[in-house]
Amino acid sequence: MPPPTLVNDALWRCLCPKFQSPTALRNFSRAQSCLVARNGHTQRPTTFRATSRSQIRHVNISAPSRLDTNDLSFGNHRSPVSSISKRSAKPDAPSLVHLPTNALYDRLRRDGAAGRYNEVMNIVKILLKDRRERPNVRMYSAILHSFANCQEGTAGKIRKVMEEMVESGVDLDVGACHNALEALAVHPDYILREEVLSYMKERWFSLNDRGHNMVAAGLLRDRLFEQAIEKIEDMVRQRISVHDWLWDKAVWFFLDYGEVDEAWQLMLLRQQSATGKKDFSKTLLTHFLDVAARLCHVEGVNSIWTTQVIPNYIKPATGTCLDILNLASRTGNVQLATDVFRLLTERKTIFTSHHYEMLLETYLNDKDLPAALSVILIMSSSGIKIDESSIHPLFTHLRSSPTLPLEAVSLLQRESNAGKHIPTAALNSCIQASIHHSNLEEALDIYKIIHTISRGGPTTQTFNILFQGCHKARRKELAMYLASEMVERGIAPDAMTYDRLILVCCNASDDPEDAFAYYEEMRSSGHVPRRGCFEILIDKGVEVGDARTPHVLRDMRDCGFAPKKELVRSVANRFVNARDGEREDVVREDGF
Repeated sequence: MPPPTLVNDALWRCLCPKFQSPTALRNFSRAQSCLVARNGHTQRPTTFRATSRSQIRHVNISAPSRLDTNDLSFGNHRSPVSSISKRSAKPDAPSLVHLPTNALYDRLRRDGAAGRYNEVMNIVKILLKDRRERPNVRMYSAILHSFANCQEGTAGKIRKVMEEMVESGVDLDVGACHNALEALAVHPDYILREEVLSYMKERWFSLNDRGHNMVAAGLLRDRLFEQAIEKIEDMVRQRISVHDWLWDKAVWFFLDYGEVDEAWQLMLLRQQSATGKKDFSKTLLTHFLDVAARLCHVEGVNSIWTTQVIPNYIKPATGTCLDILNLASRTGNVQLATDVFRLLTERKTIFTSHHYEMLLETYLNDKDLPAALSVILIMSSSGIKIDESSIHPLFTHLRSSPTLPLEAVSLLQRESNAGKHIPTAALNSCIQASIHHSNLEEALDIYKIIHTISRGGPTTQTFNILFQGCHKARRKELAMYLASEMVERGIAPDAMTYDRLILVCCNASDDPEDAFAYYEEMRSSGHVPRRGCFEILIDKGVEVGDARTPHVLRDMRDCGFAPKKELVRSVANRFVNARDGEREDVVREDGF
C-alpha cells in the first residue's frame, strides 16, 4: 500500500515548522530567480533577490560571506560603537570564552539588539569554532539585528546575509523577520522589505506592534509618505500601538519637507487615537508653529497658539511671531494679531512701519476701517515716518468701494477735530482711491479741505495724484491750474510731476508746445523722464512735425533707453526735409 500523502501547505508549515520538504524552498522563491551555487553547493531557490558575484564582491562588508570559522575576521574592524561599549563594560566581567553556551546565545541576542556588530561576530566565532555549533537562525537573527546600527549596516549587507541563509538552508523565523524589518527601517530598501513581508504572509507569521512601527518607519525613510500615512491610519484603526517615537518621527519628516497639512492631520490623528501618549514635545510643537506660520497654515497656527502659546507652555521666537502676524494680516484675525503685538511688547520689541503695516492690514481685512485709521494715528504719534507706500493697504481697501474714500475722510476729520495729528499720506490715499473710481471732482473736494485736516497740507505726492486724475480725464486746464497752485505754495516738483504734466499736455491737446516746454524744464532740473514719457512725446512730435523731436530721440539714447526701431524709423521718415546733418545723424545711429 502506498504511503499516505503529506499536504505541505502554509498551515502545515505553521503547525510543524521544523518539517522540511523538497518543495519548501521552491515555494519560498516563487517569484525569484535561483542563486548560483557557491562552494560546490547545489542550486537553491530563494525569495530574496539574487546578487551576482561581481556585485557581492564590491560590497564593503566586514561580515563573512558564510558563517565559517576559517573566514571569520574580527579584531581588524573596530567601530566606535564597539569601542565605547568595551570601555563601558564592567572590569570584572567574565571573558566570553568562559561563558556557557546558553549564556553566549543570550549575550548574542542582547548585543544584536544593542547594535554591537563586532561583539556579535566575536560571539558567533566562539560558537562556531570553540563550541562546534552549526550556523543557525539565532546567529543570523542577531547579525541582522545588529545591522540596525546606523554606522555598521547597509541594505546591501542585510540582503547578502539573508541570501546566505537561503544557501545554508536556514529558514527565517518570526524573530529574524522582525529583526530584518528593524534593520530595514534604518537602512531602507522598499523591495527587500516587501519580500520579507510576503515571506511572513506566506508562512503565516504575524507582525507584532513593534514590527508594524518598523514598517511605517521604513516607509518614511523611503519617502513614501502617502503609504506611511495609510499604514499609520490602519494601525490606529486596528488599535495597534503607534509608538511615540514614530509619531514624532513622522511629523518631523513632513515638516522638513514642507508638508504641513499631512503633519497636522497626523497630530489630530494622534489626539483621536486610543493608544499611547497624546501629547507632543514642546520642541516639536514650537517647530510646527514656526513652519505652519511660514507656510500660512491657518488652522494649525490658531490651534497651537490658543492651546500652547497663550497658556505659556511654549514661547515662539520673534521671527515666528512676525510670520504669525503676517498670517493674521492676511486672514483678518484681529485677536491673533493683537495677541502677537502684546507678546512682542512684553519682549520690549521696537516696532517699525513693517509691524504696523501688518496690523493695519489685519483691521482692513476685518472690515474695521476706524481701527485701521487708529493704527495710522498711532504710527504718526510714535514718530514713524508715514508715506503712501507704508500705508498702501489703506488705498487697497478704499478702492474696493466708491463710498469708502469719503467715509475715511470723515473719520480722519473727526480725529483731527479731537486734536489728533493726521498725516497727509492718509488723505493722499483717499484722493488716489477717488481717482481710481474716476471721481475727479470728489478728489478735488478732498484736496480743498486737506489743509483743514492735516497740519502739513498738500505735498508733492498730492499734486502728482491729481495730475494722474487730470491725465485720465483729459483735463489740461485743470492740470495747469494745479501747477500754478504748486508754484504759489512753494512745493517743489519732482520727476513724476513733470512726467505727468507732459502726458497731460500730449494727450489733451494737439499743440505739444507746453509738453516740450515742460520737458526742457525737466531736463534743466536734472530729472529724467520715464521710457513711456519719451515715446509719447516723440510720437506727438512726429505727428505735428516739431523740429525738436530728433533732439528728444537723441536725449532718450543718452539717458540709457534704447528706442524701438519703429520709433526711430518714424522720426527718420517724418523729418526727411529737415537739415541733412540732422537727418544723417538719426539714420546713421540706428542703422537705416
